[in-house]
Amino acid sequence: MDDRLHEPTMPLLTQDEAAVLEGMGHIIHRSAGHPFFLEGEQGDFALLIRKGHVKAVRGTPPRIVDVRGPGEIVGEMAVIRRQPRLASIIAFNDVEALYLPGAAWLRFLYEHPRAMHALLAMTDELAGRAMIRSVESELAIEQQLAKRLVELAEHGLGEVDEQQRIALRLGQQDLAALIGARKLDSVKKVIARFRAAGIVATGRQAIVIADLDSLRQVADGNLTVS
Repeated sequence: MDDRLHEPTMPLLTQDEAAVLEGMGHIIHRSAGHPFFLEGEQGDFALLIRKGHVKAVRGTPPRIVDVRGPGEIVGEMAVIRRQPRLASIIAFNDVEALYLPGAAWLRFLYEHPRAMHALLAMTDELAGRAMIRSVESELAIEQQLAKRLVELAEHGLGEVDEQQRIALRLGQQDLAALIGARKLDSVKKVIARFRAAGIVATGRQAIVIADLDSLRQVADGNLTVS
């Protein structure tokens, strides 16, 4: 038995597996805000993110349910399940992705059981994250928003300046979508309090994390700016 199957940090793809996929697909690009596919569409392809990040968005009002980055697969389960897309996948920034036709993606999984195993582990991890977020939806908006902003910063989505501030290209509506808030005004009030406390600054379609340590304290429930 291959001991790598039991590694806790098993990669979704090995270098050899990634090379095989490269030969099966072709490169496509999307700029920030543009979709790769929409919730409810029939899924006949998967995407391997090569550069940039995408957000998975569901529901009404729209909620950002996940963010994926380089080396991660999106759209894979709709192909496997032969069911409509469960979420829209939208470019968070400039994204380069490998387009994988559904038949090629399925053939790859059947021929590479290690990758199939890694995909199952990733799917379980995503389900666990969704469960945690469902529980966290009962928290105050202040703490929910802090948690999501910390996640995005740690995911590498921000641009870091010389003062180590992290700029995230997010508008007020994006911030509401992070936590599925039905009232945009509630989010605006929290951001105003964060700004008054020196934790964040705001700009045109951007929020700048000025004090990540304090934001983590809010996320962990050890600090409040209410």
